[in-house]
Amino acid sequence: MTNQRSYDAIVIGAGSMGMSAGYELARRGLKTLLIDAFDPPHALGSHHGEPRLIRHAYHGGAAYVSMALRADERWLELEKLTGEKLLERSDVLNMSDPDVYSY
Repeated sequence: MTNQRSYDAIVIGAGSMGMSAGYELARRGLKTLLIDAFDPPHALGSHHGEPRLIRHAYHGGAAYVSMALRADERWLELEKLTGEKLLERSDVLNMSDPDVYSY
């Protein structure tokens, strides 16, 4: 007899984005598996350390901005659920040469 498992969704990579995707899928009732090179939590990914930030403006277009804002909402939700302050909110000023991007 084999020990087979089935999942509704499998997320490859359990860093910040993968964990967020896995959380949302599980929250919606899907049986979810996250696969990562290392057992989380670990200090080997780009998500580790300080500082990290969530930008609300991206060159990637409206869809990317929408995803970033949704991620920010989820961080606030997680803070409420855990009672822990997870993000330090601050202002950021991004500047560049106007010739860097041509629209």
